[in-house]
Amino acid sequence: MNLKLRTVALGALILAAFTGVASAQAVAQASVPPADATASVKSIIDQSIVVFKDQQISAGEREQKLRAIAESHFDFAEMSRSAIGYHWKTLTPAQQSEFVPLFTTFIEDAYLSRIESYSVEKINQQIKSSMIQFTKQTSDGPDYAEVYSTVVLQDQKDPIPVNYMMRLDVNEWKIYDITIDAISVIANYRNQFNRVLNTDGYDKLVSLIRQKTAGLQTN
Repeated sequence: MNLKLRTVALGALILAAFTGVASAQAVAQASVPPADATASVKSIIDQSIVVFKDQQISAGEREQKLRAIAESHFDFAEMSRSAIGYHWKTLTPAQQSEFVPLFTTFIEDAYLSRIESYSVEKINQQIKSSMIQFTKQTSDGPDYAEVYSTVVLQDQKDPIPVNYMMRLDVNEWKIYDITIDAISVIANYRNQFNRVLNTDGYDKLVSLIRQKTAGLQTN
C-alpha cells in the first residue's frame, strides 16, 4: 500500500472522511437518520466533510469537531478489544478499563497528526475530484454488518475497495474497523501489539503506547 493509500486508510478510520477522497455527490445528508449501517456511514462522512469545508474555524476547533465525530460514531471499545486480540481475556478488568481510553487517544492523535500535514485546501480539492460509491451491505447476525464501497481517486486507475465493519450499539451503528483493499487497519495494530504482549507483556505495551502518544502531542 503506497503512502497516499495509507494516508487515506488512516484518515478514513478516525474521521470517516477518507482524508478527502469522498465526493459530496455520493454522501447522504447529515439529517438522514441512520436507519441501517450504510446510512450511518454516509452520515458520518457528510459530517466530516462539512467540518473540512468550514473555512471560518481555527485548526483547534476543526480538530475538536473531528474528535467529537470520531468519539460519537466509532466503537473504540470494540476496536481496543480487537487490537489486543486473544490477549484481551487475559487482562484484568482494571487493565481493560485502562486500555480503552489509552488506545482511543493514541488512535485519534496518530491520525489527526497525519491529516494535519494536509492543508484544508488540498483536502477540499481531493473531495471535489474523487468519488465514493456504496455497493452493498451484508449482515452477520442482528448486531454486526459490513458496508462495502469503492473509492475512485483521480490519479488511480482502478477503484479502491473500502469496507466498514459495523456494530449495533444500542440503536446506533458504529464503526469498529475499516479494510482498505482487503487490508484491515485494526489487524495491523493487532499484529504489532501481539508481538509486544508475547515477549514483554502488558505493562510494556502500555508504556510504548504512552510514549508514542506523548511524542505525537508534542510535535
